[in-house]
Amino acid sequence: MARWSWFSTLALVLLLVGATTVEANGYEVAGFYRVEQVTDLGPQVRVSLYIRLLNNTSQNVSITRLSLHDAHAQGRPSPVPGWTTLQPRQVTTVEKEFVISRSEYQSWSKGARPMLQVALQSAGAHEVARAIPLRRLPPRRPQ
Repeated sequence: MARWSWFSTLALVLLLVGATTVEANGYEVAGFYRVEQVTDLGPQVRVSLYIRLLNNTSQNVSITRLSLHDAHAQGRPSPVPGWTTLQPRQVTTVEKEFVISRSEYQSWSKGARPMLQVALQSAGAHEVARAIPLRRLPPRRPQ
């Protein structure tokens, strides 16, 4: 019995430490998007995205770098300068333009989800890279 309680205690401590670390680092961000405009550039397209990010933590989180991952592109995506601080438990919206491959854009219509790559930083913490899968928002209603 003593062996079981030691194991249970260790598991509980590890669980609490893990939960505290996630909250303390403050990197729980959800993302949503809507395509606002598409410009044909031959083998690439320029997409203007309306992006909505939700900070699910109790801390401010700064975005220091931002890019849209293109699974079909060679090399790394080019960073877009960071633009904002996400307030705790708040939604932040922005419109950004990205140039991606035509095949990447076409894959979105077949169910693929764009991935936003961000570098996040909470107060006094190191910068952490995160990939945020974006969920599609419904189209804007005509006014």
